[in-house]
Amino acid sequence: MKTYLPQIERRILVRPNQTFGILNYDMDNAYPQRMLELVAQSPTAKDCWNKRAKFIAGNGLEDVAVGKAAINHKGLTLAKLLKAIATDKALFSGFAIHVNYNANFKIASVNYVKFEDVRMGDIDNADTAGKFAIYNDWGRKTWKNIMRSKITFLDKYNPDEATIRQQVKTAGGWDKYKGQLYYFNPEVDDYPLIEADSVWEDFETEAGIKIFNNREVTTGFLPSTMLFMQSRREEADNSTDNGSGNNTPSQLERDLGTFQGAKSAQKIIVIEYEDESAKPEFQPYAIQNNDKLFEITERSVEARIIKGFSVPKELINPEKSSGLSNGSEKKQAISEFNDNTAADRQELSETLEEIFSHYYTAINPSNNWRIVPVPANVSDDNIGLKAGAAVNQLLQSTIPTENKIAALIYAYGFKPAEAEAMCGPQA
Repeated sequence: MKTYLPQIERRILVRPNQTFGILNYDMDNAYPQRMLELVAQSPTAKDCWNKRAKFIAGNGLEDVAVGKAAINHKGLTLAKLLKAIATDKALFSGFAIHVNYNANFKIASVNYVKFEDVRMGDIDNADTAGKFAIYNDWGRKTWKNIMRSKITFLDKYNPDEATIRQQVKTAGGWDKYKGQLYYFNPEVDDYPLIEADSVWEDFETEAGIKIFNNREVTTGFLPSTMLFMQSRREEADNSTDNGSGNNTPSQLERDLGTFQGAKSAQKIIVIEYEDESAKPEFQPYAIQNNDKLFEITERSVEARIIKGFSVPKELINPEKSSGLSNGSEKKQAISEFNDNTAADRQELSETLEEIFSHYYTAINPSNNWRIVPVPANVSDDNIGLKAGAAVNQLLQSTIPTENKIAALIYAYGFKPAEAEAMCGPQA
């Protein structure tokens, strides 16, 4: 029996690109670039990404001295590498590390490679199978066309001496050998989706709400108005194309343009007319008030984005919790998120251990690659305890009940119903 799921499509389509000998990352080969732009436009998505990256990287390596060790001639340290790959893993679920060897077949340098710059070689292409293509403009933001001459192909990570020897021979010697790429990809032979791919449409929605609010501010929250007026000779002439592909604005249009905006909301515009028939008529038209609708949409979109990234909401909106319980709630959220990202930290630790076990020097003699989780902020609990003592003192005081309720609401962040219940029935 066949199962048919209407209106459900694959998020990304992987197709061979014969021109470059790679597998396209979606139809336009720019899925990660598009996702990066969407996340950058969504404040909630960007905050969630930063939170995930912070918890995956934790407080760095347990052996602080090892984290300060330089791993290439550019001065990249282990701590910086850890932070970089944790950032990529937090969004893309994968990361990439470039390694190169010396003549003793030991890793001599390690470099970070942006995950979005990597494409897998076409398995049906003898020249690129088992390789990875590195290019910094797959999304064509800088150049209109992809320049094949600037694409760098690297062999798949394999520290086996015989494999490296053959790769060096194929490259034409050590001076032409470009090294290997350690490509961590949970999908193995496919490209991964971003962490919150199921809600990427909400990134776009939140960005649209932000643009709408900005437009309202820049137009001074002016009501929608239509202008009716007779076309005068000079304005009729200006309504034609001026040869540059754009219409020349009339003086009235220029005056109205300067009249709008938040900074011009209090200005007065003077419009001259010769007779009553030429008098411009401004006629406002009613539109639906969408303030509440936008507010509800914004809250629901924010909640879905937070859920999509699997981040505890207390870490994104801690100010919405009451002052009395915020400390314990945040501590519990940190503990929960540390548990959720424990597997990610373990994968990064195992990766570093694997790569640097083939390093040309004993960079980590203790072989301790453990990443320290983010500690819970105990000071928040102290604040909560102090607030609790102050609340008890307030409730036992002899001040009027309405004053107690006001203090609980505005000083301690309780909801009105909660404050009234704590104070009991008013006399």
